[in-house]
Amino acid sequence: VELQNVTFSYEDDDRKILQALNFQVYPGEQVTLSGRTGAGKSTIFKLLLGLYQPREGKVLIQGRDAIQIPENEKRRLYGYVEQTFHRVPGTVKDQITLYDDSFTMEEVRGAARIAGLDATIEQLEKGYDTPCTQEIFSQGQWQLLSIARAAVAKPKLLLLDEITSALDEATAADVMRTVTKLAENHTILMISHKAVEQNL
Repeated sequence: VELQNVTFSYEDDDRKILQALNFQVYPGEQVTLSGRTGAGKSTIFKLLLGLYQPREGKVLIQGRDAIQIPENEKRRLYGYVEQTFHRVPGTVKDQITLYDDSFTMEEVRGAARIAGLDATIEQLEKGYDTPCTQEIFSQGQWQLLSIARAAVAKPKLLLLDEITSALDEATAADVMRTVTKLAENHTILMISHKAVEQNL
């Protein structure tokens, strides 16, 4: 990941959210972005996701301009985990695959295993084929499921956006243990206000 002299402001606002920002994240590194609300942390993620375009400078992932990366390539290039889980209609498996039939059941189970959810899912009435309702998982388990969703595509880069902000301390620690395991094989860029997340 590389930002080269990036300046960003919204079209209807002259205030610069980012100004001449430069940094690099190398393969295998784990980097935490921290700072006050409005400092531009989430803006950096939106630039990396290709949702925003900088006014000046370049935003690169593996040397490619983030805004130019086709949608069908993004999921295998990076995984994005947000603060809240966005459930889709369907089964537990559908939550992980997002209806992408190219993922095998072994890959689905592997992603759930990485997230520490495989045993929990297997105990459900129909396992991975159980229709998903809000009550079948705790808040922390939903967040772990979002990690499984990101991990199933085996992306090299994980973008984690304040993923424990809505969790209690014990549940947040469980989620961070999962992230620590992921850190062994991934490049991780994280937004966090919590000190526990700044020392993977």
